[in-house]
Amino acid sequence: MEVDGNDSFEEKYLLVAKADNVKHISSLLKAVNFKDVGVCFATEHGLKIVVEDSKCVQANTFIGSEIFQEYHLNDDTVAFRVDLNTLIECLTIFDGCSTNPSSTTALKLTYKEYGSPVKLLLEEGGIITDCSLRTMEVFDILDFSIPAESTTSKIILRSSDFKDILSDIDSTSDYVEFTFSEEPQFFKILTSGIAGKCSVEIPSKSEIMEQFLCNTSITVKYKYKQIKPFLKCMNISQKTLIRTNEEGLLCCQFMVQVDSHTCYLEYFCTPIVDED
Repeated sequence: MEVDGNDSFEEKYLLVAKADNVKHISSLLKAVNFKDVGVCFATEHGLKIVVEDSKCVQANTFIGSEIFQEYHLNDDTVAFRVDLNTLIECLTIFDGCSTNPSSTTALKLTYKEYGSPVKLLLEEGGIITDCSLRTMEVFDILDFSIPAESTTSKIILRSSDFKDILSDIDSTSDYVEFTFSEEPQFFKILTSGIAGKCSVEIPSKSEIMEQFLCNTSITVKYKYKQIKPFLKCMNISQKTLIRTNEEGLLCCQFMVQVDSHTCYLEYFCTPIVDED
């Protein structure tokens, strides 16, 4: 897609990004689209889209600058809020319209100045669509993190197998209980719903387990409705890394292969606090 590719044009905008295939970007955004609004942070390393719910769940998708054929940023960090549903609708506007299965949709994204709309120019097969999305001011975003020194457990699973296990969870369950056992070494998932209690125990030596580290046994409960969005992330990822700290904060990182590059989805969830 040829669009004013000169330096003077790029300098007029805070952010300009061009991609030959928008499908990779829309897939990553769909995986964290469990709330209507997302915050976009643009840095020299690429785009980070953050979605939060009730200050206890946060999902991040990282789209590295290498995913774009062109990426220009004229500030250290550019941030804005945008309606995620509308953004995805625009990015997928050509889905199902092409008669050529191998055709791809090219994207040019521009953001001129703070408070201005995000402009999307999409082109497929010579047909061009121009979209404009209203942006909103960015509010404070919670800084969820689990530093390496405070990690009590860390496991890596094949995403496809972990998805199968979570898909079989009783959907009437109010909570999901995760147990990371130091000795014997295993990871256990327990639910309790209308059908009764159900548990799945995965030994550290299981073929679906690529890594198991646990220096302190811990059992933590999370709301089922907050764990359910994991499935979207596992649909497009190859590996799932799960970490916890002593407080039971859960961090799941999902590795997604995009052509020859790797992108990451990150999901934080706070535990259910015991009322006792």
